[in-house]
Amino acid sequence: MRIVAGKFKGRRLKTVKGSEVRPTADRVKESLFRIFGEQVVDADFLDLCAGTGSIGLEALSQGARSATFVDNNYHSIRTIESNLEMCGFDRKQPHVQLIHLDARKALTRFSKRKAKFDLIYFDPPYASKFHESCVKQIAEGDLLSAVGVLVIEHGKVQEPDWTGSLTLDELVLSRRERYGDTMLSFYRSHQLR
Repeated sequence: MRIVAGKFKGRRLKTVKGSEVRPTADRVKESLFRIFGEQVVDADFLDLCAGTGSIGLEALSQGARSATFVDNNYHSIRTIESNLEMCGFDRKQPHVQLIHLDARKALTRFSKRKAKFDLIYFDPPYASKFHESCVKQIAEGDLLSAVGVLVIEHGKVQEPDWTGSLTLDELVLSRRERYGDTMLSFYRSHQLR
């Protein structure tokens, strides 16, 4: 696993041992950031269920203003810390936040603080049951900036297929990409449809 472009291109990242964390494949990451394009530059980025932190680090490498990494797994937090250090970042820097917390609790905290993110990448375990509730929290908590994008990584076969049928006043499904068994669903403000 590596940084695919930008300031830290080619930098190898540590992975979390065991099968609990499933890193996003480099080809998916390359495609994702090609889709983001210039939108990542100066963006406030949230890497939710961050795992190894590779997506948030890619955002920083490609010019994001800030990155917030959230994960509930202790080993993931330690791995993200190591990967940040390998790229010259310190968790004490104001534009880098590392939060060891359940995604739902973190989203509640962000909502109370009236936080805004330009790009949110949400990659929970495919078999988890909290995808939909987290997306609703993001929408109802108004956590996306006016031109923000929420991207959810999920399995190709996920029952029920909530991504297509999820109805929110605040967000609409604007794009969907498939890479083998991996899907990316893109949500934007309904006003930008």
